Amino acid sequence: MNQNQVQQEISIIKEMIEKTRREVAESGHFFIAIGIFSIIGTLAIGILGFYNLDHLILPAMILMVVVNGLIGYFTAGRQEKKERVKSYPKTICYNILSACGITAVMIVFLFPLLKVYPFETVPVLVSLIMGIMVFSSGVIFKIRFIKWCSIVWWVGACMMAIYEGQPWFGISIIIMSIIIGFILPGYILNKNYKNRSRKNGS
Repeated sequence: MNQNQVQQEISIIKEMIEKTRREVAESGHFFIAIGIFSIIGTLAIGILGFYNLDHLILPAMILMVVVNGLIGYFTAGRQEKKERVKSYPKTICYNILSACGITAVMIVFLFPLLKVYPFETVPVLVSLIMGIMVFSSGVIFKIRFIKWCSIVWWVGACMMAIYEGQPWFGISIIIMSIIIGFILPGYILNKNYKNRSRKNGS
């Protein structure tokens, strides 16, 4: 291996390291953006239910899924097509997020419409999937605190199952789970990226 080849290999390695750091920040933005919009959507659905506008709840849920999908596309998918070097952690992370997202859509729409279970069960099942998603992200990015954040989703699922039939209690649990189990991990990922950038800059 000559000097030019060595320099090219070093350049690719450096690019992959820096790219992985940027991906951590991108994932943080992904979590925060989806978390904020999910809180807005959850509150909107709760208000529609409170005013007995049940016929608008399903369209609101569909809109929330579509917007979250677009956020995911513009945050991750679109950027990934332009990239020359793809890192393994990001590939695993977004594949797991996609798998959990598809499963959540089936839980929210398909199975209730097939009358496998009532719509009231949806928040409990979705919370279990979200817990898996956040826990997996913590494992992939090797951040233990994010793994701990995933517990709030599983605890929230248990609480909603126990106190089923109290809509605003369930909505409060969902919002708390989103803040602690989605927005907070996004903030941690961004902070982790900034701390590493400062260390490299110094």
